Amino acid sequence: MPFMAFENFGSFMLVGILCAILYFIGVVVYRLKFHPLAKYPGPLLGKITDWYSVIRSLRGDRHIHFLRLHEKHGTFVRFGPNRISVNTAEGLQKIYGTKANTNKSNYYNVFDEVFKGDSSLTTIDNQLHAKKKRTVSVALSESSIRSMEELILRNIRSFCESLGQKTSGSAASTPDGEDRWSEPRDLTDWADYLAFDIMSDICFSSSFNMLHSTGNRYILEMLPKGVNGLNVCGWMPALLRFGIGDWFYPGLSKNLQRYEAFARQQSTKRLALGNDTGHHDVFSHLLLANKNSKSGAPVFSPSDLVAETSLLITGGSDTTATAIASTLFYLMHYPKALARLQAEVRPRFSSLESIRPGTNLSTCRWLRACIDEAMRITPGVPGLLPRRVLAEGVTIAGEWFAPGTDLGVPHYAIHHNEALYPDSFAYRPERWIIGCSSDSADGHVTSAEEVAKAESGFCAFSIGQRGCVGKALAMKELMVTIARLVWLYDMRLAPGEEKVGGGGRGEERGREREHELQIKDMFVAKTKGPVMQFQRRQKTVD
Repeated sequence: MPFMAFENFGSFMLVGILCAILYFIGVVVYRLKFHPLAKYPGPLLGKITDWYSVIRSLRGDRHIHFLRLHEKHGTFVRFGPNRISVNTAEGLQKIYGTKANTNKSNYYNVFDEVFKGDSSLTTIDNQLHAKKKRTVSVALSESSIRSMEELILRNIRSFCESLGQKTSGSAASTPDGEDRWSEPRDLTDWADYLAFDIMSDICFSSSFNMLHSTGNRYILEMLPKGVNGLNVCGWMPALLRFGIGDWFYPGLSKNLQRYEAFARQQSTKRLALGNDTGHHDVFSHLLLANKNSKSGAPVFSPSDLVAETSLLITGGSDTTATAIASTLFYLMHYPKALARLQAEVRPRFSSLESIRPGTNLSTCRWLRACIDEAMRITPGVPGLLPRRVLAEGVTIAGEWFAPGTDLGVPHYAIHHNEALYPDSFAYRPERWIIGCSSDSADGHVTSAEEVAKAESGFCAFSIGQRGCVGKALAMKELMVTIARLVWLYDMRLAPGEEKVGGGGRGEERGREREHELQIKDMFVAKTKGPVMQFQRRQKTVD
């Protein structure tokens, strides 16, 4: 009898295994041949399973692969069983625009699972999103930013001073003037210090003080790992729900726990301050929204405040820092663009302190074009933000996509769409200014049509109702920071460090361009370099 029982158990096991194999084969055949999206081209693994997105997210090269896939297949690429990537300006409007018939996809549920609450960025419910966004929009409005202007300028002032500091022991002059150059600085690191200090000051009334102390700089290593952990689990939530993520991404659970704990710590510290902060910071607007809630229920629960804290820290810092580093990288590799910027900024301002938000700065067209072009080539969020199609579907380029389909436009891919940006890997700020001539031999003059095309595909801050509410703040930081550096200093790539940050021969396909700042796609872009030195220019007036 025991033998027969064992034999029966073995038979059941065999039947179970065979059923599982048949089910797997059935799913694969359905997704490849009979699924509504089966006709769209894409990587074989992506058509079958979301493991494709998980693997590419772990490698940090999804942005490169999206570009390559669209170059090969055209407008539409199927990158998941129920996911389509679109690489056109029409797709950008239909998926993210103010009239888009889409919503956040279930990808964003992972944020709720980790933080046990929703932020204004990640909440899927449109009505709840509208309530939260109204509050954050007021907190980051033009009037609110003006009230925090001195805090922002104080940090930018410290940043500029720190970059100009000379190497210790360099007091003795040298015939070649080398003694006048500052200590080499990795601008990715220093832009991070600046951006995080500004955001902590204006959001929580408590600076991380990274510009002057190493104590909190560990955050810069910890946060991207946590964000990328969310990114990986967003594509395949089972990794988090069943606790198997560490098998494929060692340290995943630890990184997520550290990220959540850090956000909770910052939220708790700020709550303890109450309203006694000396100024009206961003967090105080969240607390005020709870106090004035007409329904009696808080707009932001304690867990929501933690989730919002994570958004404010990461979304408001990483992307701005990447834009600063990338703008300086391209100015260093395109000296004619730098010379035109110097010619625009230096005569316009009589002193360093006169460079501040206002009409004089906002009308620096070449400055704005230099920043926009850097964000185009190297977007702070290089990947794809998925949206779920709602009832009645979405039609793009004559193709109808059914409700429930996930659609998205990869930022890096559309920013290098040659139909919108000819010679897309060249740094050409003139492409953003009507009537502006290029420095090339043909002296091409940018037309209104070319500028309109460029603007139609530009999504460094995303677009539509779900676009970045901190865009105005970010642009003020960027304009003031770059203008002050250009006005105050002559700049160069540190000798021996000229290639840091760029691509090169022998790198993987898509990373071979020396004059492109290379990024690792960890949902937010992570970079290295440029390594620069600064020398106070002659005839500056403080």
